[in-house]
Amino acid sequence: MQDYLHHVHFDGLVRSDFIHFAAEYVQIIDAHIPTTDTVTFLDPVPPQPAASTTESEDKRTTREALQEAAEKNRPVLLAETLYLPFSIQGSTILAELKGLDDYLVRKIGNDWLDGLQTTLCREFLLVKRANIDSITGLLNSWHLNETLNRMEDDPGALILLSVTPQRSNVFLGRRSQSRAVSLLRGFVGERFPLYSLGQSCFAIVCRDVPKNYYAELAPSLVNFFKHEGYPRVHVASLTVDTAEEQLDSEQSVAEMTLHKAWSALHVASKRGPFAFYSITQEQTENHPLRPPSLELKRWLLKVSRKRDTFSLIQISRGGDAIKQYALSVAADSGTVRQTATDTYLFFPFIDKTKVKKAAGRIIGKVNGEDKPNAGIAIYTTKERSKSAMLLNCRKALCHAAFLESGSVVICDAVSFNISGDIYYGEGDLVRAVAEYKKGLALEQKNGNLLNSLGVCYAQMNRSKDAMYCFQQACASKEDRFMALYNLGFEQRQHNKRLAAINSFAAALDCPVEKEQERARKEISFQLSVLYCHDKQYDKGVALLEPWYAVEKDGKALKYLGEIYSGLASYSKAKKYLQMAMRYDEYDAEVLGLLGEIYLLENEGDDIALRFCEKAVELSPDSLVLKLRLAKVQIHCGDLLAANQSLAPCLRNKKTRFEALKQKATLALEMGKPQTAEKWRIKAEQFAADNKK
Repeated sequence: MQDYLHHVHFDGLVRSDFIHFAAEYVQIIDAHIPTTDTVTFLDPVPPQPAASTTESEDKRTTREALQEAAEKNRPVLLAETLYLPFSIQGSTILAELKGLDDYLVRKIGNDWLDGLQTTLCREFLLVKRANIDSITGLLNSWHLNETLNRMEDDPGALILLSVTPQRSNVFLGRRSQSRAVSLLRGFVGERFPLYSLGQSCFAIVCRDVPKNYYAELAPSLVNFFKHEGYPRVHVASLTVDTAEEQLDSEQSVAEMTLHKAWSALHVASKRGPFAFYSITQEQTENHPLRPPSLELKRWLLKVSRKRDTFSLIQISRGGDAIKQYALSVAADSGTVRQTATDTYLFFPFIDKTKVKKAAGRIIGKVNGEDKPNAGIAIYTTKERSKSAMLLNCRKALCHAAFLESGSVVICDAVSFNISGDIYYGEGDLVRAVAEYKKGLALEQKNGNLLNSLGVCYAQMNRSKDAMYCFQQACASKEDRFMALYNLGFEQRQHNKRLAAINSFAAALDCPVEKEQERARKEISFQLSVLYCHDKQYDKGVALLEPWYAVEKDGKALKYLGEIYSGLASYSKAKKYLQMAMRYDEYDAEVLGLLGEIYLLENEGDDIALRFCEKAVELSPDSLVLKLRLAKVQIHCGDLLAANQSLAPCLRNKKTRFEALKQKATLALEMGKPQTAEKWRIKAEQFAADNKK
């Protein structure tokens, strides 16, 4: 039986090593061959069935050299270029060294090249060992610092993630952390490097992605780990080049960036059990919803004095020309105020058609295709604050930014949805909730707003409010799929299994749309798991087998094992459970079920007993595992231990029936048939009472 203390093996190089440690590997090669101009790591060239008629002689020669190096696993010298192959798991990576010195080319020998190849492999592995965390197998904090310092001229984004494991005992804590690593690897894949920073904190470095990608990734990570049952999840994200002050600072890029990231993670931790905080440059400079200046507030309060209703227009451009257009449109009825970037018009009436026409006339006078947008806010006695109309104009402008140039928008429910999304993207759930509520005050049945508000409530652990919002959103045809998706997760989170099954099944029945692909895959997995727990094994396998065939995600292995065990297909169950052990060696349920299958298949009583004992050791509070252990103990003749294992199972209603049956078996093994009959009668009576 394997050692269950988690550790990482360094059996050899893998493809991702030549991505994560490319800079270090290039330095090593340069140290051994200092005359090299450039070093590039390449995948092997796929075999060509026939030479292309358009392939040049140089390209053909290069391709053949690459193929020879990969197939023979020997260095190949071509003119002033050297191709060095490195064996990795199931394939080869080639290092292309260009610009070798003429003298070196003439003196190179095969023995030296073979020795160089071996030396480089050894040094590559040493670099890998120095940069890998020995507990999680992820990249370590030292490598993160090096990576961030190299990003000074190649900006990207940094995400910090803190996942609080379940810690009722040390084994459960280890298992929870190990599972978090597996889940994080499955979520991120090979898109970005993953780092372990200790104490269940992780980092992700994003490069070559849109600027808003990392901000969208933060809430996705929070929701993902929340759905996986973790009690607290906090995420911080920021762009590495946000701190311009580091140019004048003695701190390195890594020190400055990590200081900001840890501070942001601290802010997220204060916002609730499931929270995130995204730092963007706009938050301090050009945030779309930054508070209006004191001068603007004073101007609006002055011109609106003694007015119970008015309209306010904000044109997203300043300058003398726009000011003249505005003055001509305002005439005697309006008032104009201008800042360096915007122009404001105040009208003492609330005729929406008239106000929109006024804004349109101003924009229409601007020449060219790049026209400004206009945001309009209407003030009535229902509004609490006059100065809030300045911010409502900006919200309308944020709405207009999604439309064509020169658009005019009156602040409405969609505008508040967009402003709420801006706050949500920064992790400010309190402000996001306030915006979504303002939108719902205008459109009570807006499915998008209800969904967004429900997501906020779910992250704030206000489950009852969240489910109410999702249930209301289900009435919206356009947003029904996402409402059912979110509702199913919230119901599953609170052990409402049948309700979650119905919600997920209804979501899959909704008309298919392209942007739903990822969500539908996740629903298929979650629904198959729920079917497994509900012992609807045929439905579970029909969903999970095709899901696993495409996704190849190890989190399905455990449930495939349970499903096939429930279908009495023990050989398949054993295969998947053994694979699940390699995926998560701390999963007590996998060990317990595997032990029971070994017992049923008569493949080793001692192995079955050790598996079940280890399962109970990892999860001592699980009565199901104690029941399985008792069965194996009875079979192995350890009757006293079996009696002790059954004692807590008899006191719990969920396990009492099976425990009574096992007590009857135990009595028979002890040579007490009359006592066994009494236990059998008790089991029958208990079953009859619970049918009523």
